[in-house]
Amino acid sequence: MKKITLMVCLMGALLFNFGIVPSNAAEVDVLINKLVEKGILSQQEAGQLLKEMQKEGTRQETAEKVAKETAEKTVKKESQNWANIPKWVEKIQIKGDFRLRYQYQDKDLNDGTTFKRNRGRYRYRLYVKYPILDNLKVGFSLASGTGDPRSTNQTFTNSFEVPKINLYTAYIQYRPIKQVKIIGGQFKNPVYFASKQDLTWDTDIRPQGIAAPIKGYFIPKKGYWFVTPAWYILNEFKGEEETTSMGILQAGIGWDVTGHFWFKFAPGYFYNMNVKGNDFKWSSGSNTRNADGNLIYEYNSFTLDGEFGWQKLPGYIKLVNVFAQFISSDADDDSKGWLAGIRFGRKIKKLWDWQFRYSYRYLEKDAWLDFLPDSDAYGGKTNAKGHEVRFNLGLNKDVVFAIDYYNMRKIDYAPGDTSEPENVLQVDMNFKF
Repeated sequence: MKKITLMVCLMGALLFNFGIVPSNAAEVDVLINKLVEKGILSQQEAGQLLKEMQKEGTRQETAEKVAKETAEKTVKKESQNWANIPKWVEKIQIKGDFRLRYQYQDKDLNDGTTFKRNRGRYRYRLYVKYPILDNLKVGFSLASGTGDPRSTNQTFTNSFEVPKINLYTAYIQYRPIKQVKIIGGQFKNPVYFASKQDLTWDTDIRPQGIAAPIKGYFIPKKGYWFVTPAWYILNEFKGEEETTSMGILQAGIGWDVTGHFWFKFAPGYFYNMNVKGNDFKWSSGSNTRNADGNLIYEYNSFTLDGEFGWQKLPGYIKLVNVFAQFISSDADDDSKGWLAGIRFGRKIKKLWDWQFRYSYRYLEKDAWLDFLPDSDAYGGKTNAKGHEVRFNLGLNKDVVFAIDYYNMRKIDYAPGDTSEPENVLQVDMNFKF
């Protein structure tokens, strides 16, 4: 038996080395008969060899059958496991972003000294949405930070202190028809700001209240109009009926004229109730106040936002965008503000895509409520003017390196004082997932 087994192995090796691979039993029989004719095998050995090879074939067929059945059972079991996953898990949508930042700040003060500060900071945000129905969804998000509505940054400090996580948004969104969204709770501001600039609203702010943005087309996929009514709660006073609130109505049009040239324009009105005579926790203290420290205006304001640009251009620069913002409040003096700028480069989708942006802003003391403007521009105060320069570089579509620089100073200041110029440099690594 050992001899026959050895012969089976030897014959297999010879067949393999000479590239001969019998495809069926008939071919094996012909081969063994040739070996008998040549005197290599006797008739008895040939018979025993055929029996052994038949046994090996049976074993192989059995092994293949078992392997196939095992594979089919495994696939079936995995399919059953996936089928048992709750439907809400399949429908839930999760995304987020992380930003790592180095920030340098220096400011010349009226007493002749200079304030300087170096900080390491990070920001983490996680967004979750769940569609209850095709036209109804709920969502929430979590973010780092101290609770300041204008900042989700966490500074490296306090001996590796572990910070709290904050509920950043919580809302429900209903779409009764395709053109209308109704949003209630705390959510991302749906009001349009030219090129997402933050002269009047810091981009981190998530207002509380209700909004119903409406959008329709007068030229399919090219020309559109939009209306955004909203009502936000600014402050609520315990034990009192008065609530400080803001009503908003903005309307505008946009048009992708040629596929390469486009524009967007929108006037708006912001109507406040019970702002006058009150103050706000996160105020930067730059608005005019009375002897009790309360605001003396309602800050009802008219705004204009607009931009135009070229996209999909030939050559190295694919995108050019010019934008501007204007605001005027009901204050007697120092009631105007404006911002103008340009950005150009490319939409960041891959490695080495880049974009440059420059803007100049001018926001008078009582042009706007001082707890709403960009907190990075002169600490979020009004009565400030200056430059912002930003450069973004794509490392891939979800990783962006950015440098942002602000050079700001006061517009009006007391005789003998200085404009207290301030420089802020931010170097960021941004990650999306």
